[in-house]
Amino acid sequence: MAVVIGVLVEVAFIGLFLITVGRRKKFISHYPELKRFYDYVMVSFLVAAVGKFVFLFLDLNSNNLLPMSSGRVIRINSTGNLLVLLAAIIFIAGWWNLLTVLTERYELVPVVEFTGEENHEPLKPNLYLCNLPNCYPVIAKLLRGRAGLIVSRHPPEAIRERLNIKRTPVLWLTTVRDRNAVSPTRLEFLLQTMVNFMRKTKDPKVIFLDGVEYLILENGFVPVFKFLTTLKDHTTFYNTIVIVPLDVESLDEKSRHLLYGEFKRLKHEC
Repeated sequence: MAVVIGVLVEVAFIGLFLITVGRRKKFISHYPELKRFYDYVMVSFLVAAVGKFVFLFLDLNSNNLLPMSSGRVIRINSTGNLLVLLAAIIFIAGWWNLLTVLTERYELVPVVEFTGEENHEPLKPNLYLCNLPNCYPVIAKLLRGRAGLIVSRHPPEAIRERLNIKRTPVLWLTTVRDRNAVSPTRLEFLLQTMVNFMRKTKDPKVIFLDGVEYLILENGFVPVFKFLTTLKDHTTFYNTIVIVPLDVESLDEKSRHLLYGEFKRLKHEC
């Protein structure tokens, strides 16, 4: 009976390992920041499978199916215990990595970096497509008297230098693991992050969402269109202006019509 149970446990560990190997690429494409955690867990399954395989020899010996000397039994037992301990350490390391990634998120604090008000007609809370060759002057003006959030394909340091900001939070759309990075494939997480930022204060806010073409490339047009429409629905409720630069040349005619039909367009610098 012990041998049968041992074989079943061994098959379970091997099955877990094979499943994690098979799902690795898809998982990492959606959660690149959790790559190290995933690999730790995968390796721990492999080491546990090897350790359980070693213990099978002891089960065979206990049932008189594979007689061994006491010295060999001790050595096999020590090897098996060492492998189990190693598997546990690797799994704990992976779990620690997971907790670190999930708890060390970039804190999005609404900060009014520039006091004062715009001289032009203020925009109402909504999502606007920016068709200007350079949309940065728009966001620079809108940051006056508003708490801002910048989401961009460019590194935060470059954005801060270009807009002359220090305290305004900046999220980086990238697969690179970084404290303030967001994977482009995690649309739901990105949406929730921006909505949480909106909810933190009833005061006027502005979000500059740069990199929609990159999001479409990674997710397809339809998911990104739904993402933008949901974001738009939150703007009025949470007193937020969302500016989305758009390269119309990168989109087909049908996609442009859908975007232009759903969202307002900025054709001048506010």
